[in-house]
Amino acid sequence: MRTFAFPAASIKLPPLETLSLGASVTIQRDDGAFAVTREGWYLPRSHIGSLEAMEDDFVAVAERFVGTPYLWGGKSSLGIDCSGLVQIALTAAGTGCPRDSDMQQDGLGRELSPAEMKKLRRGDLIFWKGHVAIVRDASTIVHANAHHMATVIETTHEAIARIKAAGSEVVAVKRL
Repeated sequence: MRTFAFPAASIKLPPLETLSLGASVTIQRDDGAFAVTREGWYLPRSHIGSLEAMEDDFVAVAERFVGTPYLWGGKSSLGIDCSGLVQIALTAAGTGCPRDSDMQQDGLGRELSPAEMKKLRRGDLIFWKGHVAIVRDASTIVHANAHHMATVIETTHEAIARIKAAGSEVVAVKRL
């Protein structure tokens, strides 16, 4: 989810930076259990992956963010918003994704028919005006939202009813 960049090969030193999931760095050399970047940062080797490494299940990536505080415009485990969660999860699985929910609605997948919406599948995306959630299974979603001020797993029908009561209807359901 994140790692620290240290000034030398010791986890006992105060970190210089915090790097989030998906951060790209250039590794210059190895130093024991650390990889050293061109900036001179020491990163725990076990926290480094190759650029070619892709996650198998973008929904599982999103689920790792459960409990992360909601932050409008956020894109890390320190704070994330709904479209940032979708973007990070899809990107980790090798699928390019726009940043904002309206662009995601326009650019991702195909819209489901009303009949298909009755049988949601893992990875479907539910859109409201200014909000997006990821379907986990037939009855739950994962989404970062201001109501809970966190990324949560929520029953789909309860989330739809709660958001409708707040004034927003589902505008689209897309399948990737």
